[in-house]
Amino acid sequence: DVVLDVLATSCENVVFHTLDSNTTELLVKDGFRFKTLKVGDKTLFNVDTSKHTPVQAFKLKHESDEWFKLNLHPAQPKMFKKKGDKEYSEVKFETYYDDVLFKGKSAKELDASKFDDAALFTPSAFGTGRKYTFKKEFKPSKVTFDKKDVGKPNNAKYLDVFVYVSADSKKVVRLDYFYTGDSRLKETYFELKDDKWVQMSQSDANKALNAMDSSWLADYKPVVDKFSPLAVFASVL
Repeated sequence: DVVLDVLATSCENVVFHTLDSNTTELLVKDGFRFKTLKVGDKTLFNVDTSKHTPVQAFKLKHESDEWFKLNLHPAQPKMFKKKGDKEYSEVKFETYYDDVLFKGKSAKELDASKFDDAALFTPSAFGTGRKYTFKKEFKPSKVTFDKKDVGKPNNAKYLDVFVYVSADSKKVVRLDYFYTGDSRLKETYFELKDDKWVQMSQSDANKALNAMDSSWLADYKPVVDKFSPLAVFASVL
C-alpha cells in the first residue's frame, strides 16, 4: 500500500511521468496500490481497498488552478482541487467538467450528421474510411444525427464524440461521457438500424471499425465502462 502526499514530487514505489507542462502521471510499481492520499500531515482521502485497487493518478494544472485526479478505476475518477498552499478538497467530476474541461462554453445540441463541418469536427484518415472528432467548441447537451437521438442525454456529460465513416458511407458514432447516475466514465458505439440509432455490442462495433481500419483491434475492450444497464434503465425512468 502506498501513502502519497499529493504535494510531493517523488514518492517511494511511485513513478512520476511528466506528460506535458500541465500533466504529470503517477503510476505505482507492480504489486503496489494507492491507499491513502495526504496533504502534508493531513489525510485527504482513504481508498476502500476492498473495492478498489488504484494504480494511476495525475497532477493537473489548468491556468492558475492545480488539481489531483486519482483513478479508483479507469472509469472512476476522483477529483481534488488545490485550495491554498497546503490544502486540497474533493470536487465532483461534474464540477471539473463544467469549470475546467468546458469552462465558459455554452450547452447546446450537437448534430453529428454535420461531421463534414470543419467548425464542428476535425477529420482524419481511418484506414479506408474517415474519422471525425468533435472540436469541443461547446458543451453537447444531447447528440443527434439528422434529428434522431443518438443515446440518451439523461445524466450524461459528454467528453468526446467521434463519427467513423466507411468508404461505402456506413457510419458508427462513438460517445464518451461521464454518467452522473453512477459517477463513472462510459464509451459507447451506435449504428443506424431501422431508422433509429441503436447501441452496438462491443464486438459488433469492433467488427465495423476493424473493417474500415485493420489496425483497430478485433477484440478491443474499452478501459472504461463499455455499457451500463443502469444507464439504460435510469434513462427510461
